[in-house]
Amino acid sequence: MPSESALVTDRAIQLARQADVYLGTSSWKYEGWQGLVYQNNYASLRAFKRRCLAEYARHFPAVGMDATFYRFPDQRLIEELDTLTPPEFRFGLKVTEEITVYKYPTHPRYGTRKGQDNTNFLDGELFTTDFLEVVSGLGTKLGPLIFQFGTLPRVVVGDGTFLRRLDEFLNGLPGGYQYAVEIRNRQLFNEGYFGVLKKHGVAHVHTSWSWMPLLPEQIARQESFTADYFVMRLLTAPQTAHQDAVEAFFPYQRILKPLPVIREALITHLNRAIKSNLPGYVFINNRLEGAAPLTIEQVLDQVLAPEAASN
Repeated sequence: MPSESALVTDRAIQLARQADVYLGTSSWKYEGWQGLVYQNNYASLRAFKRRCLAEYARHFPAVGMDATFYRFPDQRLIEELDTLTPPEFRFGLKVTEEITVYKYPTHPRYGTRKGQDNTNFLDGELFTTDFLEVVSGLGTKLGPLIFQFGTLPRVVVGDGTFLRRLDEFLNGLPGGYQYAVEIRNRQLFNEGYFGVLKKHGVAHVHTSWSWMPLLPEQIARQESFTADYFVMRLLTAPQTAHQDAVEAFFPYQRILKPLPVIREALITHLNRAIKSNLPGYVFINNRLEGAAPLTIEQVLDQVLAPEAASN
C-alpha cells in the first residue's frame, strides 16, 4: 500500500499566493499526522507540540487556532507563533469565549462560574485590551478573528436582544481587521443577521456543523456573503455530535467517511471565489471526514484541475 504522505503537498500554499485563498486545518498538533504531514523525528511529545508548526507551515498557508478560544493569548504565545512561521503565513484565531459565551455552560472546567450569566459578554473594551492588542503583534500574519457564539438562549435570539447587542459591539470595534461571526442557532441564519454583519463589513462564517443548515444551503444565500472576504470552517458532518466524530475518526490518519455534498459545495464556492477574485479562508477539521490534510489535498485535486480552471 503506497504511503499517504505523498498526498500532502504544498499546493495550498501555491493557491494562496495565486488567488489569495487560504486553505488550512483547524489546529495542527496531531500525532496521527506523523508520516502524513510530519516527517521530522521529534525528541519527545513536548518537542513535537512546540515545534511541529514550522513543519506544518511547509505544506499549508494558514491554520485555524482554537487555543485562543479557551484563554486569552499572551505575548509569549504570539512570539512563538511568529517565530515558527514564514512571513506569508496566516492565523485564523477564535476570539476568547470570555467575550462570546452568553451563559457559562455547566461543564466542570467553568468551576464556580458554570451556569452563571457572563458579565463580559460582548465587552468591547475587554476584547480590545486583552485580545486584540495582543494578537495584533502578529502583524500581516493575522487572518480572520472569529467570534464563535455557542447555542444562544432562544429568548435572546427571538426577541432581537442578541442582534442588537451584536450590532452595538461590532460598531465599536477598531478598524483594519478581518472580523467574522460564527453562529450555532440556525434560526439566526436570516436577513436580519446578515444585515447586521453587512452593515459593519464583517463576514459570516459558513460552516459544516452538526445542527446548522447544510453548507450548500448556506452558500446558496448570496446575502450570507457579508464582507469583501469569506471565512469557512468545516467542522463536522451534518447531524453528528462532536464527540461522536472524535471517537469515530481518531487518530485522524485517513479519510473514513467522505462527504460528497460538502466537498462539492466547497469546490463550487472556491472556483467562484477564484474566478471573481474574492479572497478568503477555509479551515477544515479532522472531525469532518477523518483527516483534514487529506480532505484539503483531494479538494485541491478538483479545484486545480484543468477543467475546473477553465469553468
